[in-house]
Amino acid sequence: MSPATESRLQPTAESRYESVDALRGLIMILMAIDHSSATIARQHSSEFWAGAMSAYVSALPFLTRLITHLCAPGFFFLMGAGIYWFSASRIQAGWTESLAARRVALRGLLIFGLAQISEAPVLFLSNLLKPAAVRLSRVTAPPPNDGSDLYWGLITFSGLGLVMIACALLLRARPWIWLATAAACVIATNSLLPASGKPGPLWQTILLAPGLSQHVIVVYPVIPWLAGAAAGMYFAWWWRKDPATAARSVWILGTALVATSLILRAAGGWGNIRLPRDSGWIEFLNNVKYPPSLVFWTLFLGVNLLLLAALPHLPKAWNSVLAVFGRAPLFFYLAHFYVLIAFAFVFFREAGSLAALYGMWIVTVVLLYPACRWFAAFKARTPAGSLWRML
Repeated sequence: MSPATESRLQPTAESRYESVDALRGLIMILMAIDHSSATIARQHSSEFWAGAMSAYVSALPFLTRLITHLCAPGFFFLMGAGIYWFSASRIQAGWTESLAARRVALRGLLIFGLAQISEAPVLFLSNLLKPAAVRLSRVTAPPPNDGSDLYWGLITFSGLGLVMIACALLLRARPWIWLATAAACVIATNSLLPASGKPGPLWQTILLAPGLSQHVIVVYPVIPWLAGAAAGMYFAWWWRKDPATAARSVWILGTALVATSLILRAAGGWGNIRLPRDSGWIEFLNNVKYPPSLVFWTLFLGVNLLLLAALPHLPKAWNSVLAVFGRAPLFFYLAHFYVLIAFAFVFFREAGSLAALYGMWIVTVVLLYPACRWFAAFKARTPAGSLWRML
């Protein structure tokens, strides 16, 4: 490994790893494709454990969805890693373990609360958009539901906040417990989903089986996604012990996870949740995301790790641009939704094409780059205990 490459894998003055920030930034940019599809093309695919499972009219819409599947596994995994790195850096600076854990829990509560006032309007505004006349994919059935009307949604931010609180409770445990927790969550997700195909009471939906229960739609339940965050905590502990060795080995782990996914998918049975509907390559890769099956987790977490291994070898300028978004993920997440919805209402009375979807995605990312750069720099200038650090 060259000195230049190795230096990019070492912590900066703020204990950051540039390649990790770059991967997080790439995840945010790819996520915007999916949300551009929902707002501009008026199409959002569904891969639920029961009920909705999209079938695609051609390869390009499926590939558009497929690349965005990197986002949720990667973000929950990197969130767990960030929680450990944050805690370790603060303890090194003199904080107690309890204070660091409370800070993580408080941030989780803040994110969960912010979700209730930020994501609900997005859901409402999105529902006002005129549906697509010609769909890029076909949804054969609604998400799992108990027959109640939809009054509220616990979507991405809500899941992130609750999982972060769970990670705060795990912080003082030994690292092997984090790994055991991740494994237990994966086993529970793939073994305990209701046989009825309908979500149970709301508490069960929040914890395990996503769907519409008691007037609330839950998309990211705690147990399935805690698997990735707990694994991320263990990964960060392993990485921090010897960053250079971990960086040289991470591609092996990524390759092993991808291979495991393909073998499990080909074998069928446990770990798939739902089997392919035909023998085509699209159905082979069209896996259950809500909640993430073992096949889904291993495939897309593996690809994320391969990207993490590859990023330090890209030109430094590319990593620097990606890292701008990776250091202001919450800011970008909130801002890009409203920018896309504004474009949808102003410029697209009817659903846009795939070309419009990608065009508006590029425009949104370019527009938000200077804003994210400013916010990341502002946040970095604030004291370690500042509320802005939580955002």
